[in-house]
Amino acid sequence: MDGEIGEIYDQISGQISPQEFEQKVEEKVQLMGELCDRRTAAMLVAREFGEVELKIDRVRPETGKVTFVGKILSVSEVHEFPRSDGSVGRVANLAIGDETGTVRVVLWDELVEPVARGELAVDQTFRIRGFTREGYFGTEVTVDRGGLEEVEVEIQARVEPFKISEIRADMGDINILARVVDAGVVREFARRDGSAGKVRSVTLGDDSGKIRLTLWNEKAEMDLREGESLEVINALSRERYGQVEIQAGGYSVVRKSDAVVEYEEKITQISDLLPGSIYSISGFVTGLGEVREFERDDGTVGRVANIYVSDDSGRVRVALWNDHVRLIDDLDLGSRIELVDCQARDGWNGELEVGCGWSTKVTFAPPG
Repeated sequence: MDGEIGEIYDQISGQISPQEFEQKVEEKVQLMGELCDRRTAAMLVAREFGEVELKIDRVRPETGKVTFVGKILSVSEVHEFPRSDGSVGRVANLAIGDETGTVRVVLWDELVEPVARGELAVDQTFRIRGFTREGYFGTEVTVDRGGLEEVEVEIQARVEPFKISEIRADMGDINILARVVDAGVVREFARRDGSAGKVRSVTLGDDSGKIRLTLWNEKAEMDLREGESLEVINALSRERYGQVEIQAGGYSVVRKSDAVVEYEEKITQISDLLPGSIYSISGFVTGLGEVREFERDDGTVGRVANIYVSDDSGRVRVALWNDHVRLIDDLDLGSRIELVDCQARDGWNGELEVGCGWSTKVTFAPPG
């Protein structure tokens, strides 16, 4: 019996012989024609003998009714939403994993109560029964009433991390393992309701590149240090000011890891810069512009100044903003300068330029 249906047969092997099972599968394929492949036929035959437990990598949008066992990797907050009839609905999401992969599990209305009461936690293991569908971020399983059953099963969940270079805008369910390159600082902001929130921008790196991770509120207050390894599960990506970054929301898990992540600060040649990415560059100051003031949307005054930096491969305009503008007072033509975590982008005239944000580190030395 081939591996495609062997795993399904293993679920009911005590009730039917392998030969009888294969015969029934072939009869089902012939009966349904092109509507049914061998795997689907095997599932239908197995269900005639009772409940079949699948591995998560076998849970697909077209599977329909499913049962599987997995470990909770993350738990979202409970979200409320208005229905068309005026009532209020509630929903919560779980990320469930086993040794073959992960899947999003959705709880609706009264089924969110265990989440609301704090009874579901990371690393608990459950047998889950529900129905599959194609969700916004891939396969989702909507849980049946009574479809969460805690079980004592040891599961080593497989969470396949992305390389930073593989992350694009508007991705969901992102898992990464990276080194903290810059731990950032916690900043407070005012929410629309007047309460205070907290946010932190952390720069992460691996052997493929760097990316910024935004942490909110409790996650922003994590004790993070440069050089530590960080595991991020179920994050989202977005493009902000021409740069792709990842966000850790209430549905995400952010935790330290003992894994060793290789990272080395890479100095990129100016000729290799591409818009939308974070780089570190090094060269000499070959042009100094004037400081200009501008009014922000909130009425405060900001400052910007342009300089030009050259290396052996080319020359690029660099925009210094706000606190970085003060560097102009000490820079001379020919000064050696290094910019870590600056962003390449398309400038006003279509030419590439480099922007220095508040997290950019700028160091320089006078002409030697």
